[in-house]
Amino acid sequence: MSAMQRRKGQVGEREFFAELSGRLGYVVRRNVDQARKGGADGIEVQCWAIEVKRHETGWREAWWEQAVRQATESDRWPALAYRASRQPWRIRVWLASFSEIGTREEWAEVDLDTFALIVRESL
Repeated sequence: MSAMQRRKGQVGEREFFAELSGRLGYVVRRNVDQARKGGADGIEVQCWAIEVKRHETGWREAWWEQAVRQATESDRWPALAYRASRQPWRIRVWLASFSEIGTREEWAEVDLDTFALIVRESL
């Protein structure tokens, strides 16, 4: 990964966590040890392992697989936040994380406001 790609990723993570912080009412910071120790981009939100991606080329299933793997390793719910330039954030979560009828095989894609609501309800 080039330095420019890493920088773009870091900027995206800071942007997402700043927006999420405003909606949750407390500061959510990025996991700065992720490069050294591994793990999700965001682990400060109780019960959630949040992976953040900035992209221009479209959705990649490998991102969701990474988010699920990291969440499973830390016994948390996975959340994958991603967006392209000039587009809103989209967050993929398991239906089971907010619905009794959902499973860990089914997922939903929500906007940032809805994700913040799901997080608040899960606390």
